[in-house]
Amino acid sequence: MRLLHMLLLLAVVAATGAAQDTTVVRLRNAVGDTIDLGERDSFRLFPNTPGFQRAVILEIPGPAYFAKVARVDGDSLFPVYYRLQPAQLERIRFVIDYREFVAQQQRTDLGAVRSLASFWQSIESKPFRSIAEALAPPPPKPVKKAPPAPATPTAQAAPPGPPIGSENRYHATLLGATAGSALGGCAGSWAGIKVDRYVASTNCLNQNVMVPVYSVNQPLFWSTACGLTVLGSAGGYLVGDKRDRSQPLVQASADEGREWRTSLAIGAAIPGFLLGAGFALLTGSLHYGRTELLGQLKNDPSYLTVLPMALTGMCLAVEASTIGYLVGRNIDRHNAERAAKKRAEAGR
Repeated sequence: MRLLHMLLLLAVVAATGAAQDTTVVRLRNAVGDTIDLGERDSFRLFPNTPGFQRAVILEIPGPAYFAKVARVDGDSLFPVYYRLQPAQLERIRFVIDYREFVAQQQRTDLGAVRSLASFWQSIESKPFRSIAEALAPPPPKPVKKAPPAPATPTAQAAPPGPPIGSENRYHATLLGATAGSALGGCAGSWAGIKVDRYVASTNCLNQNVMVPVYSVNQPLFWSTACGLTVLGSAGGYLVGDKRDRSQPLVQASADEGREWRTSLAIGAAIPGFLLGAGFALLTGSLHYGRTELLGQLKNDPSYLTVLPMALTGMCLAVEASTIGYLVGRNIDRHNAERAAKKRAEAGR
């Protein structure tokens, strides 16, 4: 035990000696060697440090990096130290270099807000009173005897897994609702709509024609249409839920834009609306070919039986806009990765 204490003491002494040989790292010309209170607020640096007055970045041989932050508490001014990884130091430089871009991301992208907040929390959650304290090895943990095994096995709580997204559930549910409403409207029309009789009528050319009059078996039509729509939506949700749980959630990077996804989603909405409206008008007028254009529905005067076809058309319009959004998001991510690669090659 005495030998262990001596080793710890030597490590602390060595760390203290290394801490004395420090050099100030100049982040960028925009902030100089010292980050004052105005620059901290302007560039959104160290947002979780109360009483912030100024900060400098220090490098010690190794190399290792620390942020020395002067804090004020009442009438006292004292320093705290945050240990920085090289990647964290580069991200702070990125926040300084692209202040306007980061500010726009914070206003429009909730994912970017969470990412930057998590970044600063990972740094400021571990303050040290000195560099020597940060470099000192952790104290040895006391050895605990394992508890005796229980007589009967007990269930242990599973560790929390990674966050689960909802993108696949949304997309698969939409596809299931589209297929279910189309199949339900078609099956319901052919099973529940029958020719009741023919009546004489005059067409647009002033010719006498016989027009069919249809009767609708309302319970059969709606149970078939709604049942298949619900089954399609539920099946799509289950498939999407399985994919969401098996695939890791991809978080948006701090410099990932939203220009392409927004423009392509809006651009795809126009042809999607035309496709959905055309599909609903065509299939709704003919009930998937079950009725004629001039036919009459004697017990459906308000034509509520076109609702399954209208739902399918609406799903098609939303699906087109969703596809445009996904394509644009992939372009945004590719552009962000390419920009990060260029910055790495340039040594920034």
